[in-house]
Amino acid sequence: MIFTSQLETALMAKQGWFNTDRLQYMLEQFRLLYTCVRNLNEVLVKRSLINPDPYKLETRISDIGPIESSPFTENEDPIILGKRFSDYEMMLDFICTYFRFSVENITLQRIKNLMEFIEVFDWQNLSSNHAKSNTRALATALTKARTNAPSVTISLINDSQEKCAKCCRVIDGCLRELADFQKEMYKGNIRKDIFEHPDFDKAKAFSSPDAEMAEIKRLYAKSTGKKTFYTDLVQEIIDEDQGPQKEFLRQKLLDKLQIRIQEAHKETKTVNSHELLMSAVFSLGVLSSILGQLSVKLSDNFDLLFSVKKSLFKKFLEALRQALGIKEKERICTIVVTDHKSGSKSQQTINVNTFLAQISKLAHVYAGIASKGNEYNKINAAKEDDALIFLNRQIQENQKLFTTIDALDEHFKSHVEVLQRPKVKGLKIDLSSYRNAIISVNKKRGEYVSAVEEIEQMRKLGINS
Repeated sequence: MIFTSQLETALMAKQGWFNTDRLQYMLEQFRLLYTCVRNLNEVLVKRSLINPDPYKLETRISDIGPIESSPFTENEDPIILGKRFSDYEMMLDFICTYFRFSVENITLQRIKNLMEFIEVFDWQNLSSNHAKSNTRALATALTKARTNAPSVTISLINDSQEKCAKCCRVIDGCLRELADFQKEMYKGNIRKDIFEHPDFDKAKAFSSPDAEMAEIKRLYAKSTGKKTFYTDLVQEIIDEDQGPQKEFLRQKLLDKLQIRIQEAHKETKTVNSHELLMSAVFSLGVLSSILGQLSVKLSDNFDLLFSVKKSLFKKFLEALRQALGIKEKERICTIVVTDHKSGSKSQQTINVNTFLAQISKLAHVYAGIASKGNEYNKINAAKEDDALIFLNRQIQENQKLFTTIDALDEHFKSHVEVLQRPKVKGLKIDLSSYRNAIISVNKKRGEYVSAVEEIEQMRKLGINS
């Protein structure tokens, strides 16, 4: 049948567009949401408005699951909100890092799970009077976080909250669009799997609407296994085949599929090298919270390494030094660094205070990029060559920093006093996230370089991209 052939072609093209375009756009929205949530979580933990989940590093996620949303009292806010917001952040990390964004993987059930997930916090209506405990507690905590906070922190909170609302709104739209397409895929698969089955009696099925329904039900389990039978969608197939408006319904379906494909073609016709480059720069923002967490753990481990016991008297001396402007005594340590490419070992001397200050400075710069603040805008306004130099420098600096921190992790485990070693904070999980983030940035940089080379080759051939 002509309609069946047209429908199959349209569905295949639409599926390809979802996989290469729409779902990748949705992934970018999830990544931005993840960055903003990590920024907010970091602010709330630093201001002691929520308690960090002590079992966070032991949690293993294998699929999209629910976040607890049962009511709780205001007195429980720091503990329960801390646990749920941490779960929310970790689920976003799983989605951005391990979840496969494809039509085949994001089934109707997973779409339902994702939609429930993004509704855990009502970002567009954050209010201390909200009916849901999660949203109410988060709104109250963010309001407290703004109180007497530096203008930079307030700006970060406001910007992150606004972006979270926008991301969830866009993601919701993408999921609804995908859900609609998955329904058409379901109908298309029935036409393919059942209508082309050797036992399917076409003459009997198309003799009446009831007969077609009965014939589909008869072969459904045999053709599809244990997949859910959606009566309303099967009824749509029957209406398209035998209904009084079947020609109208068929054309409407083909138009719905074709319009979006044409729009996608217009959107992807040109390659914007500047946008690719800034996408790579923006991905540096993920490093902000990773470096922030590493900085805290490194500071604690250095204290153990140098046996710093902060008694009340030592805290008083520290405050006195700061008040008088007396510099803290420098702490120096020498570590053995292994070059992972060549396997060669070398010694590296670290000035602890300078080293930690360097990490804090990088985290601050990347936070500005993640929130698309002044740092991001400066790079965005610069020439592409200058922006690429900046990006290359950041990748190289972080690769070197990763190697140093990796060596420090081993150094702490072997050089901290034996009695203090149980207190040493392991860095392997944070280093794994750090390495993956650097690889992701480097990959995006490579995509930009490849696109620029392709554009240049086309220009030499006299072809306008």
